[in-house]
Amino acid sequence: MRSMTRGKQQVLYNYLPGRTFDFEKVDVIARVDVIRGTAVNDLNTFMVLLKVYEQARAWQSDMRPVLRDDVLRDPSRFVLVDPEEVRSSLFPNVFWCQNRSCGVVVDRTGRALPQTNRCQVCRSGKLLQIRFVKVHRCGAIAPLIPPACRRCGNNLRMALDTRGSERLSNFRWVCRAASCGAAQRLFSGRCNACQWPGNDPKLRNMDVEVHRAGRTFYAHSAVLLNTPNRELSSFLSVNGWQYVAAAKYLGLPGVVNRALSSFSPSTAATGSNDATLSGADVESLLARQANNELSPEQMAQELASLVQRRRREQSAGNPVTITQDLVGASGVPAPVWEEAGQEMLEALLPFEIGRPVGLGDAGAPAGARATATRLRLEDVFLYSDFPIVTATYGFSRTAYTPNDCRLNAFPSDPNFSGRLPIFVDRIRADAISVSLDPDSVLQWLRANGLTPVVPVGTNPSASARSYFVQLFAGENLRETIRGNDELRLVFGLLHSLAHLCVRQAAVLCGLDMTSISEYILPRALTASIYCNHRFGATIGALTALYEQSFTDWLRSVQSQSQCIYDPVCRDRDGACHACAYLAETSCRYFNLNLNRAFLFGGMDPVLQRRLVGYWEGLSV
Repeated sequence: MRSMTRGKQQVLYNYLPGRTFDFEKVDVIARVDVIRGTAVNDLNTFMVLLKVYEQARAWQSDMRPVLRDDVLRDPSRFVLVDPEEVRSSLFPNVFWCQNRSCGVVVDRTGRALPQTNRCQVCRSGKLLQIRFVKVHRCGAIAPLIPPACRRCGNNLRMALDTRGSERLSNFRWVCRAASCGAAQRLFSGRCNACQWPGNDPKLRNMDVEVHRAGRTFYAHSAVLLNTPNRELSSFLSVNGWQYVAAAKYLGLPGVVNRALSSFSPSTAATGSNDATLSGADVESLLARQANNELSPEQMAQELASLVQRRRREQSAGNPVTITQDLVGASGVPAPVWEEAGQEMLEALLPFEIGRPVGLGDAGAPAGARATATRLRLEDVFLYSDFPIVTATYGFSRTAYTPNDCRLNAFPSDPNFSGRLPIFVDRIRADAISVSLDPDSVLQWLRANGLTPVVPVGTNPSASARSYFVQLFAGENLRETIRGNDELRLVFGLLHSLAHLCVRQAAVLCGLDMTSISEYILPRALTASIYCNHRFGATIGALTALYEQSFTDWLRSVQSQSQCIYDPVCRDRDGACHACAYLAETSCRYFNLNLNRAFLFGGMDPVLQRRLVGYWEGLSV
């Protein structure tokens, strides 16, 4: 048995069930069979599945057979696993003679390994595992095995001839049987594991790839803020917690100064007119009566008055009342708020479990408020303990975009009673969040000829924020946004800003860009960047950036209006790998809906018109 050591994050991206890899220091290719680990019980499974479903629903239901629309109805089908050990086996069990004049391929699938590493045909070439595999968009993977010769029918003497090329299209199968020598092109064949829908027969063919190529395996992960069970389990048990979180996000009276952990099913019971007086209430009244401050009649009046006051306070903390106040103040119907509940909660979590430093706090850098205001930012917060959870829930092959492939869950794990594993990793990193000013974004939309309809509520400030919550209701942000100009502009602005913030933070911190990731809460107009490694030079890097280079950082972001590939980049998409793209591990939206024009002005190829930039005309 051979072993090697890898970090947990590497496992969650590169060593997942079904993925092939080169075994360290050994000339062997292996495939991950299973990940052993322990069940994670201090995370809220429902909240993790809610985030997973938010991403998975971008696929048509038949393209995600396990992650169906009913995924939230039965969370017990899934188990959150903290990886501890990866077990793998040899794959593919197919060997290739390295003697170029021979090149015979030996298929040992389902049989014992060769007794010797010497080719039994030429007697001189060394046998190595073939490095090519066949994959299909349904998620199937198969070894590349030699076909039968079309001339003589022999399949035991078929050789793979690369013809000195690295292009698979130039490879040939050549029959080494005596007096044959027939050659034929490489053909992957049809996938036997599925019946791919549609009328295009080419989509049913498998693809031949080098086993380590990116197209052979794409990991799909959801990132969310850790919702601690211990602190918030009571709150999440409240019927209507989504409305409470939304009301606090909007800063509504009666909720804004209450901790979410103070809500529980008992304190939020509905339909009762009873109000309970505390022991302190009763003792205070009795003390006043004992001191002859209250007559029996006054005592009765004070008691009735206190009961009424406690009843009003209880009603104000009741989710039914909170929901009514929320809908009235915002002008947005309750179902929209219910859908937005998790995002509203995540917007509040850093403040519930930590002490972020904002521009109005004592620890803010000098001149930070003026710089942010000039750039039409509402606030910029530093989090020293950003509780990020990465939940890797599935994989795809040949593609990673919705409906171009099938989204597969990992196989059920018998060690967890056949439940489906979701592999999780938790880090507490430093992070910086940037929030756009809602009124400025509305003005920017109007400057671009749009007429955003702000909901009519009793609280104008709440209504302005609620417009963006309603704007993103039910929308899929993991595809190119078309047909909704306001949605494209708002999300494109926030997404493009997040990418430029990551890229410039990496430059100023001296970090690799893959060490920093984005986390976007579009309904809250907030983009956070955080260090995605738990060890090494990334620790404290963003804290130092915020405290020592805040103004330089934002100015450098504002200066990224040009790309070295302009005018090609500017005229095509306004974003490319040289100016705006991030690695797939840093961007959860597939580098879609990016354009420097949202910030600096220019053409948008989707809207096919020139845009006024959010920062257009501002001096650097």
